[in-house]
Amino acid sequence: MSMASFEAFACDACKGLFARPQSACRRCGTPIVLPVNLSGRGTLTSFTTIRVPPTAFQGQEPYTVAVIDLDEGLRVTARLTVQEEREAAIGASAVFEEMRPYGPVFRLI
Repeated sequence: MSMASFEAFACDACKGLFARPQSACRRCGTPIVLPVNLSGRGTLTSFTTIRVPPTAFQGQEPYTVAVIDLDEGLRVTARLTVQEEREAAIGASAVFEEMRPYGPVFRLI
C-alpha cells in the first residue's frame, strides 16, 4: 500500500511547522507561512477509543483518536485506523492515509 505525504505549513523564517494554515507564524510572527509536504510517517504517542461519540460522529463508534509525532517533529491529532489483528500501542509506527473533513487519518504499520 502506498503512503501519502502529509501537507503541513512551515514558517519561512524560523521553519516552525504547523498542522493547519496560519496567517502568521505563532513562534516568530513572520507573516509568510507556506505549505510543505511531510513524509507522513510518525510514532503513536497517545490514543483513546471513542465509544460514545458526539452527535456528528454517531454511527462511527468505536473509533480511535490518536496523537502522532511525525518524523519531522510536528505533533498532530488524528483518527487512527487499526487492522483487526493488531492493537494500538504507544511507540508504534503510523502512516498518513488521507485527509477527511474532520481531520487527518493515520493507520498503524
